[in-house]
Amino acid sequence: MSPFRYLYFALALFALLFAASVAFSMAYHRTPWTAVIEAAIPPPQALFGKDSIRALVVGLDYDYDRADQETSAHSRSDIIMALNLDLDRGRIYELSVPRDMVATMPGGRQAKINEAQSEGGITESQAVVSQWLGIPGFDRYVVLRIDTMKDLINAIGGIDVFVKNSDWLRYGTGCAGNSIDYDDSWGHLHVHLTEGVHHLNGDQAVGYARFRHDWCSDPCRIMRQQQVVRAIVSKIKGGGLNTLSGINGLVGVISKDVQTNLSTREEISLAYALRNVTSSRIVTAQVPYVRVVDLPGYGDSIVADESEKVRLVRTMLLAPKARSSQEQP
Repeated sequence: MSPFRYLYFALALFALLFAASVAFSMAYHRTPWTAVIEAAIPPPQALFGKDSIRALVVGLDYDYDRADQETSAHSRSDIIMALNLDLDRGRIYELSVPRDMVATMPGGRQAKINEAQSEGGITESQAVVSQWLGIPGFDRYVVLRIDTMKDLINAIGGIDVFVKNSDWLRYGTGCAGNSIDYDDSWGHLHVHLTEGVHHLNGDQAVGYARFRHDWCSDPCRIMRQQQVVRAIVSKIKGGGLNTLSGINGLVGVISKDVQTNLSTREEISLAYALRNVTSSRIVTAQVPYVRVVDLPGYGDSIVADESEKVRLVRTMLLAPKARSSQEQP
């Protein structure tokens, strides 16, 4: 698998929870049934026996078979996200782990951390990622299949995004006439967007989020990914599910594209508890690296900045309440 063949950007658990919570609000907000519904939905603190939940979210990578169809046979985890759902304060912390990080597999062998998913599925991914992060483990997991992002965006009728090229990261502003104009037939990536506000469908948003062929590569790709996630949240919170077809589309995305060990009761409880969370209460960060190494059998791999990893894990996954709400991760 080429390192340039990225998943269409794995949509995190919190975006789906936002969508479900809006559906609940549409159905029950300001009706005589509100008190009955609230009484019938147990708080997640009671279900889980704790006030915060750690979840591992992985997005599967893919290849193309002889018929040029996407396939995820023996998939690695292309995107790895450790989430902490802070139920008491209504905050969501998301710490991303680059897939090329060097990690120790069961048996002591070193490999890229995304190899765990290919070797032992989500069970091994949870074990390897939690050990690498230095946390006791994950309470739940969510596996996102290939087309999660595309299908969700189409289900909510597309999203509005201010298209940015890499100048925004370098200078903090764009330049007149800038565009993203790129074709990669082998990688099935075609992006043709001018700078400015665009209404994007699923395929267009996926192409924008995947694009990384400019001067800053992954940092700019992450900038675009964060834009797309926040646009999805904004669309859903702003009424992106205000039709029966929108709700049905969401249900279809969850049943088709998402694998999780959250029970239906837990999903409903979490969705209702987090129904008022806004994008400003979502804290995101990425574990940085200090050097690139040639890992035998894997090629270019990256070594984590251990001290920064420990700090991020402590402030986001283990004890976020110790931080000031104004402090950045």
